[in-house]
Amino acid sequence: MPYTLPPHAQRVFDGVLFNVWQWDQELYDGSHATYECATRHDSASMIAFSDPKTILLTEQEQPSREKPFLDVPGGRVDKGETAEHAARREFEEETGLRVGRMRHFQTIPLEGSTRFSISLFLGTDLTNHAEGSHTEPGEKIRLRPVPWEEAVRLSLNGALRQAWVMLAILRIEYDPETRRMLDDFLKPSGA
Repeated sequence: MPYTLPPHAQRVFDGVLFNVWQWDQELYDGSHATYECATRHDSASMIAFSDPKTILLTEQEQPSREKPFLDVPGGRVDKGETAEHAARREFEEETGLRVGRMRHFQTIPLEGSTRFSISLFLGTDLTNHAEGSHTEPGEKIRLRPVPWEEAVRLSLNGALRQAWVMLAILRIEYDPETRRMLDDFLKPSGA
């Protein structure tokens, strides 16, 4: 986990998903205040292309949420696991598909009140996974192929769950250099 904590930070809560840390922070005027933040496992997600003009979104339901949400496949990076392995594993679990080729797109370190990093990957050359999907008991996931233009529209309207995924889609759409990188990545192997 690439987040940083002051060396004198104390863990005050050890939870299932989050740990909370506190520390004494000297302020610019010489006074002191108690600062705190939560840390959690890093996450990894995949923007996967079933063809050069279609990505795979998931429509997910969870018992703690009132409405289903749209997202790309992804989840937590387990202890001892690389972000790339986690993205591949989560993609297979949530979709029942295997990714043939992957490319790291970006890693975003979050250093605010909640500290962890998010790694985004691009994937293509998808094939069926013999064992199918394996969702967790607290998730219902439906695979939703979406034309690229719709993914851009959904991102512009803030309709996906993760802001960084929407920003990545918009960067691909509107930044010529990033778009060239994607187009090169999506060319068939050996082309």
